[in-house]
Amino acid sequence: AVVEAVHRLDLILGNKAAYQEVFKPENISLRNKLRELCVKLMFLHPVDYGRKAEELLWRKVYYEVIQLIKTNKKAVTHPRFSPLQHIHSRSTLECAYRTHLVAGIGFYQHLLLYIQSHYQLELQCCIDWTHVTDPLIGCKKPVSASEKEMEWAQMACHRCLVYLGDLARYQNELAGVDTELLAERFYYQALSVAPQIG
Repeated sequence: AVVEAVHRLDLILGNKAAYQEVFKPENISLRNKLRELCVKLMFLHPVDYGRKAEELLWRKVYYEVIQLIKTNKKAVTHPRFSPLQHIHSRSTLECAYRTHLVAGIGFYQHLLLYIQSHYQLELQCCIDWTHVTDPLIGCKKPVSASEKEMEWAQMACHRCLVYLGDLARYQNELAGVDTELLAERFYYQALSVAPQIG
């Protein structure tokens, strides 16, 4: 199912007018399905497929769409015509793109919290908004994850913060959205989760 979804998304993005197709409901549904499958794979087999599923999710569901829109937003110059833009400010397409970025931020914030909760990671010293367990519930149930799974979870949190920083940076490139400080905040938090990576 994952391979089929990736293949179908590649066909859509390979089309000349892909920037007009990418936000059609059926294509959004396809990306949502792939996102769901990748998340399941990450948590069912974190050591074997977690990293690959993360990369696939980021690239196919978010990054390639962002690059497609950015490429078509730039002015296209033709020798006999004045510069053109495929995507105009305040157009329906730009609105869909903004929604895509906001949805990506929401998704990665949720994923970050879910990973922390699932693996009971204590990242309060690194991240200024973490999953906090309710002290009234009582003691935590023991985590039945291996050391390799815990390592994957920690690094997955790092990558979520990097993706959040990237999404905030892409938002900052749009007119009327000032998220430069937010992007920096996410990058600094990613650095504090995994300082050895830089």
